[in-house]
Amino acid sequence: MRISTAQIYSAAISGMLDQQGKLLETQNQLSTGKRLLSPSDDPVGAVRSLELQRALAKTDQFQTNVNLLDSRLRLEESALSESVQILQQVRERALEANNATQTNETRLAISRELDQQLDALLTIANTRDAEGRSIFAGYQQDVQAFTLTNGAVTYNGDDGQRMLQVGTNRQLADTSPGSEVFMGVVNGNGHFQTRAADSNTGDAVIDAGAITDIAAFNGDAVDIVFTSASDYELRDASGVVIGGGAYQSGGSINVNGMMVTVDGTPAAGDQFSLRPSEAEDVFSMVAQLRDTLMQPRTGAAQRAQQTSDINSALVNIDQALDRLIARQSESGTRMQALERQKDVNENIALQVEENLGSITDLDYAEAISRFQQQQLGLQAAQQAFAKVQGLSLFNYL
Repeated sequence: MRISTAQIYSAAISGMLDQQGKLLETQNQLSTGKRLLSPSDDPVGAVRSLELQRALAKTDQFQTNVNLLDSRLRLEESALSESVQILQQVRERALEANNATQTNETRLAISRELDQQLDALLTIANTRDAEGRSIFAGYQQDVQAFTLTNGAVTYNGDDGQRMLQVGTNRQLADTSPGSEVFMGVVNGNGHFQTRAADSNTGDAVIDAGAITDIAAFNGDAVDIVFTSASDYELRDASGVVIGGGAYQSGGSINVNGMMVTVDGTPAAGDQFSLRPSEAEDVFSMVAQLRDTLMQPRTGAAQRAQQTSDINSALVNIDQALDRLIARQSESGTRMQALERQKDVNENIALQVEENLGSITDLDYAEAISRFQQQQLGLQAAQQAFAKVQGLSLFNYL
């Protein structure tokens, strides 16, 4: 077989270039720390790495949602906690004002304090997150959740509650809408509310009452009308007498599954009403108590009227407290679930990163050993080429 000089040169150069290419590829792997520099290095591994990268990006987005939701839920929990503290202070001041030792002046001072508490409560209800979005406005996060107009508070949001994807198969609710937190609180004892007529002239006082027989409770309006200081009639909304009896101060009066207690001495014609409970907002409950304490009272009859109003306000505040505490509990439950999901996402991300690393990351020990071998091969090829290049028949002539 005849081999030309040009063929020898071409084969030698091709071998050296091949060794240089392999050496360059290994050098690039060492500099980047990645085994796969192009899909052609490992087509199956490249496809698998793309799938793992997409899974990791999705998990990162879940964690972003988790952090966003965690921030808003913590803000909600703080707002609810402050609201509960305010209502508890309002309740304490109401009990203080209901003491017979209080005067018109001291009750007026308490009413002014309640006015400040009402402003603070409204400010809390309009809490916004770091991005300026209302946390209690439902889907309408760009508006101010509550506004005060002519002494009445209006809710400007809606009943919507966003659901954020925090895991592959897991969604969690965002903050509760203000309509479920501060609005629609059932007043009275939750079934009916009591009230003393403004025209009463006796010093009798009625309590908030209670349900003794839920099966007998039909929600009908009932009036307790005293025909004398010792006798009363029970009348329906049409004024028809449906019962009655002899009155004893501190004794219970039962009708339609409802029981109320009246203390004091009523006058003939005095009247107390029992009406079905209605939905009311927290702000108006505090405002009614403030207004009750703001009005000066003279005489036993007006004092009794005020005491009955304070009793009604106290039970309303209790209903509002129950609502806020329930929402606070729900917020805490969501935060606990979110914390668990955060741990799950972190574990998933760690596992994906490990799998991705096993495909794309470089084994430095193996790569350095290969680099040294390739470097030695290139040097050998260069030295061999130098010797072959020097061969010539003229050297032997």
